[in-house]
Amino acid sequence: MPVRSFDELAALRAQTYPLSALKDAVLGIEAAHYLGRLLNNPPSKEPLLSALGGFPFALRTYIESDLETLKRNGIVPLFVFSGMDLAKKDKPFSNLNDSVLANTRAWELYDQHQAVQAVETFGNSASIKPESLFRFLQKILRARNLEFMVAPYSAWGQLAYLEKHPKQFVDAVVGSSELFLFDVDKVITKLDLGASQFSWLSKRACQEELGKSRGISDDMFIDACMLSGSSFLPTFPPLDNPRKSDTIRDSITMMFAFNRSVTAVCTHYQDDAQVQQMGYLDKYKRGRLAVKHHVIFTEDGKVEPLDVEHAPFDVHEFIGQRLPEELYFYLSKGVVGPNVLNWITSGELLEMPPLDNGDSEEYHRLVRDQLSPIRTQALSLLSQTLHFYYHRKDVTIRFWFDKKGERVLKPKDLIPPPHEVIAAWHVKGGALEQADSSRAGPGTLTFAVHSLRDLSFTAKTLGTKDSANLLKTKDEIIANTLWRFIQLRGYVNEKHELTVWGKALHSAISSLDPADNLEEPVFIGIELLRLKLLNADIMFPSYTGVPLRGSEKDKRNCLLVSRVASLGKLRHKPIGFTGPLSRNHLAYHSMISAVRNSLRDLIEMTIASLLLHGDAEREDRSDWLDLGLDLPFLDDNDCGLGIAMKSYLDELAMNPEPTSEETKLQAKSKGPGEWFPHSVDFAGDLQIAWKLWDAIVGAVRVAGKEVKEGEKWVEADNWLAKRR
Repeated sequence: MPVRSFDELAALRAQTYPLSALKDAVLGIEAAHYLGRLLNNPPSKEPLLSALGGFPFALRTYIESDLETLKRNGIVPLFVFSGMDLAKKDKPFSNLNDSVLANTRAWELYDQHQAVQAVETFGNSASIKPESLFRFLQKILRARNLEFMVAPYSAWGQLAYLEKHPKQFVDAVVGSSELFLFDVDKVITKLDLGASQFSWLSKRACQEELGKSRGISDDMFIDACMLSGSSFLPTFPPLDNPRKSDTIRDSITMMFAFNRSVTAVCTHYQDDAQVQQMGYLDKYKRGRLAVKHHVIFTEDGKVEPLDVEHAPFDVHEFIGQRLPEELYFYLSKGVVGPNVLNWITSGELLEMPPLDNGDSEEYHRLVRDQLSPIRTQALSLLSQTLHFYYHRKDVTIRFWFDKKGERVLKPKDLIPPPHEVIAAWHVKGGALEQADSSRAGPGTLTFAVHSLRDLSFTAKTLGTKDSANLLKTKDEIIANTLWRFIQLRGYVNEKHELTVWGKALHSAISSLDPADNLEEPVFIGIELLRLKLLNADIMFPSYTGVPLRGSEKDKRNCLLVSRVASLGKLRHKPIGFTGPLSRNHLAYHSMISAVRNSLRDLIEMTIASLLLHGDAEREDRSDWLDLGLDLPFLDDNDCGLGIAMKSYLDELAMNPEPTSEETKLQAKSKGPGEWFPHSVDFAGDLQIAWKLWDAIVGAVRVAGKEVKEGEKWVEADNWLAKRR
C-alpha cells in the first residue's frame, strides 16, 4: 500500500513534463505500481475481472502500446518486481473484510439484476492484486528482449540502489510513494504514456510543503510517512481517523509537538489501548530498520543490506531468514517465484480467500488437506538443498476461514525425500534426441509423457549424475525437470515407466492438436479427477449460475461439461468483458487456480532442486530468464469458456428438439450475437471445449477403476455427442 494521504501531497507539488524530456534515459519501473495503475484506472481497468478470474483481456494491448511508446521516445525500461515478503506477518487476515464484503455485495446486486451497480461494486472490490500479474508482464518483456529483475524483497529498496549507485544504473525511478522512504530524491509518480507525459515529485518539495517555515529533516520526513501508514507500518492509531484524510500532515504536527521524535510520540500515547495492543513502538523500530537496512542485489550479484557497514547482526529479525545467494539469484531471474521461499523462511503459509470468497467446504478441504502432499513435496525439495536448520523445519498453514485451525506441513517426514526419488533423471542430448518427439519437442508435457511410451528409451533414462557431463542446454534442463515433476505427481514409477494415471495422461494428451495449447488444461483436469473434484456434484449450493433448464439429467451433464470447459479459455477481443456471469463457475475456477498454483510451486522447486544439487551447468548461461518462463502452469485462466458452454447447453434445453441441427445452429448464433458480444470465435471455442472433453473422457476410460464414477462420464459423453 502507498504511504497514506501521500497523493494529496503529490497533487500540490508534482510537476508534469512531456515524455520527450526522458529521451535516452533508462527508467527503473516498479512493476507492481505500473500494473496497479493499469488495473485500477480507466481506460485499462476491467471492472468484471474479479467476477471472471484470469487475466484482463485488454491488458496485453495496453502494455504493448506502452512499451512501443517508450521505444519510440528512446527510453529503455527496466522493470523491477518485488520478491519475498518481509519477515512474519502479524494479523495477516485483518484487511480482508472490505474486499470480501464488496464481492458478496456485488453478487447480490447481480442476482437482483442491478447490472450497473454490480459492475461498479465488482470494480471497487480490489480483489485482483498486481502481484498476480507479474509473470504475465515478465513473459511480454522477455518476448521483446527487454531485461527485468526480481528484487530479493521489495522493489523500492532495489530501485533506490540502482538510482543512487555511483554508476547510476537507472536515470530515474517510476513507482509509488514508498520510494521516498529509501533516500530517493525524485520519483516519477505518474507515467502517462497514452498522453506522452509524466509527473514527478521531489522529496525536497514535499518537505517544504509540510514544513512551511519549519525545517523538516530527511529522517523526520521518513518518520512522518511511517506514522501515516505504509506497507512497512500501520497508521499510528491516534491518527487513524477515517474522517481525516491528511494523515501525513497530521503526523508532522504531532512530531513537532513531541520533540520531533517517534519514541516521544509513542511514549505520550502509551496508555492508548490500540497503541498498547499493537506494540506500536516496536513495530515502528522494526519497520524503520527494514527500510534503512533493506536487502538488495548489488552490482556484483551479492545479496546484502543497503547500509551494509552499519547493519546490525540480527537483520533476519526484521527482514527474514537468510537463504543461499544462489537461490536469490534464481529468484532474480524468475526461475523460481517467492511462494515456497516465503513459506520456509517465515515458517507459515497464509491461505487467502479466492475471488468467489471461498465459502464452500469443498474448497476449504482442497486447500486445507488435499493440496498438502504437493506443498510438502515442494518444501522438501527446497529444504534438502539448504542449511541443516531448514531440514527439520515445519511450516504451519493458516486459513482465513478458520483463524484458530491450522495444518502443519512436515517435509522431514517424507521418506525417502523427493529429491532422492527423482535423482536418476540425467538425460543428456544424445539420449534426448533418440526420444520420440513426433507429438511435440522437448520442453513440453506432451514430449515428457509421450517419450516414455517407448520402453527402449525409458531404459536409457535411468542413470546417475556425471559431474564431468552435466545437463547443459535449456532443452535438457527443462525436459529433465518435467520428467522429475511427473514422477513426483505419480504418473511415472521408479523404473521411469508410466503408471495407470500416466497412461491415462498419455491417452488424453496424445489426442490433442499441439496448436490448440491444451496440454496444461488437460493435465490440471486429470489432477482434479484424481482429487475427485472434477464431477457434477453440487459443491456450491448457495451460489447462483448453475444450469437451470431441462431435466435433472440435463442439468447434471451440463454442469460436468461446463466444468471441463472451465479448464480452457474464452477467446475475447482486447476489451473489458461483457456477458453473463456465474458465481458457481467462478468458485470452480478458484479450485482450478488453487491446483494450478500448487503444481507451479512444485515444478519451480523441482528445477531449483536440480540446479542447487549441481545437476546442470550454471556458469555463463544466457538463458536464465527463459528457464522459469518456459515451465508450465504459469498462466491463469478465467471461467468464461465454462459460462459459454453452460449458456449454449442451457439454450438447447429450452427447445423441444434440443439435438436438432437447427436448434444447435440457433444456439451457436446467440453466442456472439446476444451473450458474448466481444467473443472472437464462439463456435470455435465450443469446439476447443469439446476437444478438452474428449481428452478427459479418454483419460477416464484408460484410468478404469481409478475413477469411481466412470459410468457417469460415459453417460454424459453420450448425452453431449447429440448436442455438439
